[in-house]
Amino acid sequence: MARAASDLLVDRCESRPESHCRVAFSLGGLPEPEINHTLIDTETGGHLRPDFLFRKERVIIEYQGDYHRTKAQWRKDMTRRAKLEAAGWYVMEINADDLRNPEELVARIRKVLSARR
Repeated sequence: MARAASDLLVDRCESRPESHCRVAFSLGGLPEPEINHTLIDTETGGHLRPDFLFRKERVIIEYQGDYHRTKAQWRKDMTRRAKLEAAGWYVMEINADDLRNPEELVARIRKVLSARR
């Protein structure tokens, strides 16, 4: 069982919840996302690192832990999301509640990916 679980782990996840998301995505049969991959804003040269990136469908999934609840971080996240959406990306934010029902989460992501193809 430990061997099977170790095959699901990758070193790109930067938090335990990101790892849980990644495993749920994999077990749910979703395509492999790019994890914490740096995107460069061609207009400003700024760097963004989405948690999960489905490049073909232009879908980004961001895990929003409690760190994102401060006023300053919330504002920063809103601006970041607006910039990504203006550039044609679909941004889905998820949290710990979503991980309580991974099958539903995967189904929701699958629906978004399908609509964006």
